[in-house]
Amino acid sequence: MNTVNTILTLINAYHDNWHLPTLQLANAAWRERTPSALLEALQHTEKAITALEHLQTSVARLVQREGSTITPEEAWRVANELEELTCSLQNLTTELTDLAINIAEKYTASETE
Repeated sequence: MNTVNTILTLINAYHDNWHLPTLQLANAAWRERTPSALLEALQHTEKAITALEHLQTSVARLVQREGSTITPEEAWRVANELEELTCSLQNLTTELTDLAINIAEKYTASETE
């Protein structure tokens, strides 16, 4: 198996095991708009970010190892895939921050009434 196939397998596994579940939890948090749903989404997002950092480290090691078979074009593809995942998690973090503010305002308003 060549280097790029190994890397793409790792990226696909990350997508299935971390990215999609994180998006689903964030969507659930927005639907429910409860502190518990928000907390669950935030905790999972934090773990997904840590997992992505480990994935990026693993990919870098695979690319740099002796005998790596990755071409420059494949390296760009991998870099773009990782950048898309990073941007997605950054956007998700921003959206969950907005939701946290929304929930806090809701609870603050209900306490002052």
